[in-house]
Amino acid sequence: MTHLDAARRMAAECLCFRVRRATRTITRLYDEALRPLGLGAAQLTLMNAVAMGGASGQTMSRLADLLALDLTSLSRNLRPLEKGGMLAIDRHEDDRRVRVVRLTPAGEELLVAALPRWTEAHAKVTAMIGAAEAESLRASLDVVTAARHRLREEDA
Repeated sequence: MTHLDAARRMAAECLCFRVRRATRTITRLYDEALRPLGLGAAQLTLMNAVAMGGASGQTMSRLADLLALDLTSLSRNLRPLEKGGMLAIDRHEDDRRVRVVRLTPAGEELLVAALPRWTEAHAKVTAMIGAAEAESLRASLDVVTAARHRLREEDA
């Protein structure tokens, strides 16, 4: 087998290649819509995950799990939002070793301001692939996430 044979096989069969390519395509559409707010799709995803924790916020470990990130990458990605005043990272009141992330009032306002632009991008992606395909894609991606959680529980 040659390196070209190996490359052709991977290109033909690789789920990772296809997911990464599709992710870049979709992310680009969301980034373009969010650019006027000075926000990118990855940052909006982080802010959404934090917001889902409500007033009590999210622990760093919970956020890392939700976003399938290691803690180092999560910290690196949160830093610009914290410096921009969109997030606050504090110690948990019951366990000072645990860091908790919350949206600031400015972060809450930005999240609300992002909704119309997110809606626009979401509509473009849905129109691009079709509503049924978008729903199927969401379901397939949820299957992958659920499988990841099952594997982690089995390994524990």
